[in-house]
Amino acid sequence: MLYVTPVNFREYMLQITVNRHEIKAVRIAKHYELKHGHYLNDTLILELVQSLDGEEFQADSKSKGIEYFAADVVHIGTDTKKKIYRLIWIFEGDAIDVLGIVNAYRRKTLKKGAMK
Repeated sequence: MLYVTPVNFREYMLQITVNRHEIKAVRIAKHYELKHGHYLNDTLILELVQSLDGEEFQADSKSKGIEYFAADVVHIGTDTKKKIYRLIWIFEGDAIDVLGIVNAYRRKTLKKGAMK
């Protein structure tokens, strides 16, 4: 469960499969806007999340009983340049059908879990 109030995230309906879980919604925390809002927005994050469809990931870390997942996603922007973004998420809900994006930001190099 993502420990934020409803005003701290926006929810979008999106059907994908991640770690064999049928995801029905994505909640994007507003945290990324503080430092990365000048180049990131919810639309781009949703495009990056769609890249996770059909993939399997190991938990990157665990804190207070919550498993955090992370992956680098290579995205080709409108300028046709490849850019690397890091997504950090958790699964939410009793049926694990909500994917909660905790943070997202741009990277210079590929790290673990990189997707092409």
